[in-house]
Amino acid sequence: MSKIILQDVGVEQFNNDHKRLFFYIEEFNRLSERFKDREPFDDEWDQINTIFPRLEKYTEHHFKAEEDMMRQNNYQHMLEHFAQHKSLTQHLQTLKVAIKTRKYSYLSGLESFLFNWLQNHINKEDLKYKDCFEIAETKKIIDTALFNEMVSASQLRQIMHRTQPDTVILDIRTNTEFEEGIIPGSSLYHCEHNLTNRQDTRQFKDYFLANFDTSQFDTQKRYFLVCRSGPRTEIAIETFLDRGFMACELIGGIEEWKRQSYPIIPVSDKTHRIR
Repeated sequence: MSKIILQDVGVEQFNNDHKRLFFYIEEFNRLSERFKDREPFDDEWDQINTIFPRLEKYTEHHFKAEEDMMRQNNYQHMLEHFAQHKSLTQHLQTLKVAIKTRKYSYLSGLESFLFNWLQNHINKEDLKYKDCFEIAETKKIIDTALFNEMVSASQLRQIMHRTQPDTVILDIRTNTEFEEGIIPGSSLYHCEHNLTNRQDTRQFKDYFLANFDTSQFDTQKRYFLVCRSGPRTEIAIETFLDRGFMACELIGGIEEWKRQSYPIIPVSDKTHRIR
């Protein structure tokens, strides 16, 4: 099988499904290499036959999930894509019967079919829905984060992949901490009180309240609060919520962001500062 790199289709669940299918196809390709000049032995036919239940499970669950999302988002190529799913399923069933009855001549046809499935359907047809589904997925992540008042580093990373004009990553650390690097796209809201004593949060809370100016924020925007490791945003978010702003905090702060090896950039003259 020629080298294929699976494309990111914008939905983690579907990307994982595609990786699973790729594994099955690679395994079949490994087996089929033995059969260029001879028919499989009985136990080798058994190995080949184990692929089909998994492919059937894949097609049933994966195609249904794709089609459900297409309906939910009124995907413009929906009916065309449904027809392709039906054709792939029917062809797979035909090949399944042939392999089940040990028709050696169909092995090369199956290999070609599975290769084309990867190359043409996933990497071309599925890629067409990326923008549509990424928008829907990003909105779902944002809505869930705001509801839970928390966002994980991986979720925030995914949100950053798309431009969100009404979403603000708000770093509330000190100016000294800013110099250690910031999350790309962050707006800076410096707080010189850095909560040195975590057993006494009252001082930071009083400081944040005293310096909080509602005119600097917009009730139509969504704020993702960032500090070093979390305690300051846990306090600050209450101020945002009490005043009617939509906000959540980055779990584990910028330290968790760095643990995930996500990008950090230096502050520059172009970095947006709220205060």
